[in-house]
Amino acid sequence: MSRIVWPVYIDSTKSRKEGRKISKEFAVKTPKLSEIIRSARKLNFNPIIEENKSFPGSWYEYSGRVLIDNGDLKKNEALINISKTISSLRNK
Repeated sequence: MSRIVWPVYIDSTKSRKEGRKISKEFAVKTPKLSEIIRSARKLNFNPIIEENKSFPGSWYEYSGRVLIDNGDLKKNEALINISKTISSLRNK
């Protein structure tokens, strides 16, 4: 089943009200679409990129989004895994 991942879902600079879905403890600062894609590929989520899309809460910003196939994982678990992978890729 495909799930949508907006960068704001894992952005530690955003509040829950602004759209962040995971705890700040796991979130990363200002994730880029390319980082989400790279992380999703590494996790075998088969990402599909949609660059010219804007998050409904900030319709004026074309942040893009990624569709992932996270299998049996809950969406939150998939988001945390993506975020952790981005963190580890940044620390290399």
